[in-house]
Amino acid sequence: MTRISRHLFVALALASGLSACGSKDKAAEQTAETSAATTAPVAPAPTETAPAASSPAAPTAPAEPTATFDMSTVPESTADLGPFPYLASLPNYEVNTSNSSSFDFERSYIYDGKNIIAVEGKVSRRLFQPKDRDKKSSALMVQRNYEELFKQIGAVKVSDTQVPREAVEKIGSDNYYKYNGGISGGNEPAYTYVLRQKGKEIWLQLEVSTDQYRLNVTERAAMAQQATLLKADELKKTRR
Repeated sequence: MTRISRHLFVALALASGLSACGSKDKAAEQTAETSAATTAPVAPAPTETAPAASSPAAPTAPAEPTATFDMSTVPESTADLGPFPYLASLPNYEVNTSNSSSFDFERSYIYDGKNIIAVEGKVSRRLFQPKDRDKKSSALMVQRNYEELFKQIGAVKVSDTQVPREAVEKIGSDNYYKYNGGISGGNEPAYTYVLRQKGKEIWLQLEVSTDQYRLNVTERAAMAQQATLLKADELKKTRR
């Protein structure tokens, strides 16, 4: 082999070695990149959080309507009213005790011509029925007798109509029928009067049907506080 041939052979051998090394390095880099991509941690997908359940709003009680009747238009009465509940029954009528009641303090819902207002104080609710049904008075006679009596004692008419459904719905029908004292004002008109005397405010209600009538009297007053704390000596008595 000549000297030129030997040099050429050595040059080709070196070039082949370098090419092989370069291929190995490139393959190693590709392997490392693939391994890194495979083992890289995957970020968890964001989870959707359900909206917090809102608590249902508590039902609100209907607001009490304001009075529309002007009490300043009622003159001071000087009549001798006698004892509470002031109004007597018609002759041949008696109290239906099963459907009558009285309270030292109670609430009455009364229609004042526009709104149903709450009047609290001393209350009498009486239902009258004839002792002898063959001798009962007509509804017109009952109405005119009491309306004339109301005027004689100085009471002023507030309303004489049926209670509108719209007025009842303002305060809620359950609430109204709890405190209307049997004066429904739905089928028959309710005759309502009010009088003032010596600082008293007295509401009179009359409702008449074919064979009976109802008289309600509500005298506005504050409630007397009766509940107290238990005293030590009273506690000892309860333990004996």
